[in-house]
Amino acid sequence: MLQQSFIDEMKQKLLAEKQKLSQDLAGLSPHTEMGDDYDENAEEINVDEVNQDMIAAMRVDLQKIDKALAKIKDGTYGTDDEGKEISEDRLRALPWADKAL
Repeated sequence: MLQQSFIDEMKQKLLAEKQKLSQDLAGLSPHTEMGDDYDENAEEINVDEVNQDMIAAMRVDLQKIDKALAKIKDGTYGTDDEGKEISEDRLRALPWADKAL
């Protein structure tokens, strides 16, 4: 069972990370316009693919953060979907961890 002080600390980390990811996500565009030259177009495609991958990963993390915050609210933080306990060390490293190792 996790201590309330630990849960409060993780909630603050989750909220801070949610704000940071939201701001980073707002600053990313799925398309970058570089020009009409063939080399520039090829670079645009590469940059766009990287941006789209980053956007997708950030959205997944945001969903996991929201889920972790909901678990804090309902008193189930620190357990995975099967009810297995997630270690404090794992949560300290990744507060939105959703799997027990």
